[in-house]
Amino acid sequence: MTDISYSNVNDNTPILVGNSQFTDKRGIDGFNYLEILQKVSKEAILDCDAKINLKEHIDTVAVIRFVADTPHRDSATSNLWGYPNMPRSLSNALALNAQNEIYTTTGGNSPQIALNELANRIKDNQIECALLAGGEALDTFVGRLKEGLEVNWEDNPGGEPEIIGKSTDGTNDHEKLHGLFDPSSVYPLFANALRNYYQQSIEEHMKVTGELFENFSKVASKNKFAWFPTHRSAAEIAEVKPENRMIGLPYTKYMNSIMRVNQSCAMVMMSAKKARELGIPESKWIFIYSGSCVNDIWNVSDRTDYHSSPAIKGCTDAVFDLANISIDDLDFIDLYSCFPSAVQIAMKELSLEKHDPRGLTVTGGLPYFGGPGNAYVMNSIATMMNKLRSRPGKFGLATANGWYITKHGAGIFSSMPFEGEWNQVADTAHLQKKIDTTDKPLFTETATGSCSVETYTVVHSRTGPNKGIIIGRLADGTRFLANSERDSGTLEYMSQNDMLNTSGIVSNDGKRNIFKPNL
Repeated sequence: MTDISYSNVNDNTPILVGNSQFTDKRGIDGFNYLEILQKVSKEAILDCDAKINLKEHIDTVAVIRFVADTPHRDSATSNLWGYPNMPRSLSNALALNAQNEIYTTTGGNSPQIALNELANRIKDNQIECALLAGGEALDTFVGRLKEGLEVNWEDNPGGEPEIIGKSTDGTNDHEKLHGLFDPSSVYPLFANALRNYYQQSIEEHMKVTGELFENFSKVASKNKFAWFPTHRSAAEIAEVKPENRMIGLPYTKYMNSIMRVNQSCAMVMMSAKKARELGIPESKWIFIYSGSCVNDIWNVSDRTDYHSSPAIKGCTDAVFDLANISIDDLDFIDLYSCFPSAVQIAMKELSLEKHDPRGLTVTGGLPYFGGPGNAYVMNSIATMMNKLRSRPGKFGLATANGWYITKHGAGIFSSMPFEGEWNQVADTAHLQKKIDTTDKPLFTETATGSCSVETYTVVHSRTGPNKGIIIGRLADGTRFLANSERDSGTLEYMSQNDMLNTSGIVSNDGKRNIFKPNL
């Protein structure tokens, strides 16, 4: 790729020019949601090094939706949510006069959706300068609730923000009925399917997963913004012990994303023309070489299999094609890492190895750096920005994932000036239609008869196993969802024995399907 002068960058090319990250470990005395976004946004604006007052030029404020504001979720936190228009609240707190207020839907892919949208609007001369912010204050929020302290966190500035992204819930009622709800209970289903694909025992898979995530932990240990800046060995991550209990077989606590954090991130994006007008040094400029978003078959129970992702493959192929580079041209990679299976499926689709010398994370990943809800990818892109600023001409890839390996995003970034007319958000309509119209396995909500286990997990509480979740096949190949009987003998058996491809009997109790293994 030919190096060109910054002076030749087209005026309407969108560029990232500022970023900041913040981690607040003060527990119940920490910042509220508005305060944690205000702090990091101020610092992102300062990071631009503009020669004139940048705040007067921000015409758009976009915010990533918070976990406590997730629709369709009945929880104490959602019932207490007090920020009906956070983009305007943030704009007011920063003394901005933004005309456009944008709020995303739920999903870890939301930062890439927002970046794509803002970049296109800048390219089309609809906006000139945008502030994008996201994060969580769940550690303080939940801590105060548990202590019985007041949570008077609210601000109602009026108005309604524009909502972008797909708002459909991640699971249907039948899936929820059988426990496909909490991510910590769903991602292990993919893990055991991967284990089946690679013909690994439970012990082998946990060892491999521990080795993979040790690399992530090592990066987090050197990241000043990490929630857990501690290097954990592969054995420590994989070994079940009181401080690292089993959560959902085969995942221990140290393999799970940590969402109860106080972390935030903000970025400033503008046109090259506006950056020149504001006197922002070119050393701050980061170019979006491509961005893409694609969804897999929406419901988990409808997936063709549980070890692949056509959407990850299509999404990443699209960004490489648009950027006109290959995976070998990357210097930095951050794979979305809520759970090991998310990383392993992305590795499979990208033909990456666990010990790739470039590494597979720039932050340390969601279990160790921290998983600030839907906003994590903001942190990975901000970290990527800083690395690319120090390595002129290099390229970085960040991927995103929402729900249950459902919604995907990818972006390629570089400090190398972008040549020509910018039109770098992939049109994935054709690919999305192809995925959406893929033949789905036959499925029944009411299952009876002999069956086999396609994949499964055993969900553990602090006191031991308490629920088995099975995705199975009847004798004629029809797929079903089921739970195990909750007697201690069955649960212990399923916890101690490999259930993949084993036979059993499924029946329906009038509400749920119940699986009983052939012991």
